[in-house]
Amino acid sequence: MKTISVIVCVLTAMMLFGLATSAFAQNDIAAARKQMDANIARQFIRSDLVHGLNANQLLVQSFGDDYFREGFGLSEEQSRKIQEEVLGKDMNPVMQNDPYYKSLLDERNTLDPSHPDATEETLKRFTDLTMEMTDMRIKKKANLIYEYLTPDQMKKVYEFHISNMSDTEFVFPGMFEALDLSDEQRKRLNNIQKEMEPEFEKHIDKVIEYNAKYREKYDAKWNVLTDEEKERLRGDVEFMTKIFADMLPEINAKMKSGKEVTDKLKIKMFDVLTDEQWKRLQELVDHPPDYMKRRITQDRQDMERIRKAGENTASSAGGWQPGPGSWQPGDAIPEVYRQERNSRRPFPVSD
Repeated sequence: MKTISVIVCVLTAMMLFGLATSAFAQNDIAAARKQMDANIARQFIRSDLVHGLNANQLLVQSFGDDYFREGFGLSEEQSRKIQEEVLGKDMNPVMQNDPYYKSLLDERNTLDPSHPDATEETLKRFTDLTMEMTDMRIKKKANLIYEYLTPDQMKKVYEFHISNMSDTEFVFPGMFEALDLSDEQRKRLNNIQKEMEPEFEKHIDKVIEYNAKYREKYDAKWNVLTDEEKERLRGDVEFMTKIFADMLPEINAKMKSGKEVTDKLKIKMFDVLTDEQWKRLQELVDHPPDYMKRRITQDRQDMERIRKAGENTASSAGGWQPGPGSWQPGDAIPEVYRQERNSRRPFPVSD
């Protein structure tokens, strides 16, 4: 069950990056330090959503399946190299080859936010530098996959993200490269993303709330284990599945929040597409290649397994019960928009 293990890795990285904050502030500088931690954590999540880091990492792990790798036309060696680089690479040494990133890092190294005499101005500058560096690092990591692919393979990555839109947490402009965008369209898509930032922030609130609860539940189960048990269960899918099953209410709340803002974003982005691009997008959503369809089906089966485990857990405990539609994927294309958009164009809709 590869999907779950990668999600756990990404979520854990998010929380370790910035969610562990100090006790409630007793003075202005303590409050500023707490705000610094919160802002850095938010930037990590924001950059992940905007650049599609999690989506690409999930995709790369799927290259471990022969049928999926073959569908992309990847050799075993090419797949191994991509997985090593994208899933395990420490981006800091790579980024220091970027002169601008290095200048930010050098300046940040002159600041010490933990120093007793640190000022609010110091904390703010440290935060601003860290947030900009975080965005650059995540963008680079999200795009690292493309450095090892041919143009045809790159296009298949974009096509997969479109085909999988109903299950992807967020949409990002990069996926629409499958449709041969013009420079003007790229500019418009990026502007739409910026315009939607206030909506993003509301969803990020839900993600942070979810991450905190996940960390709490994970620690409660992990910290009571012996060292021997921890070694045996480290990365164990069943152990993670039980945690997710206990969190179905929180997962559904996060999914609902993501779907609401994503549907708004999709509609704005779809309106940028030409009629021919819109037709191609519908074909990818409705009729993906067999290897993509198989991957999407397997991922949904994984999630269904968690849903059933959660229902059984809740039922036996007499607790929360899922409502109608819980854990169901959303529409890749909102149906009302599809009907309205198709009424504008001259060509027939593919069945």
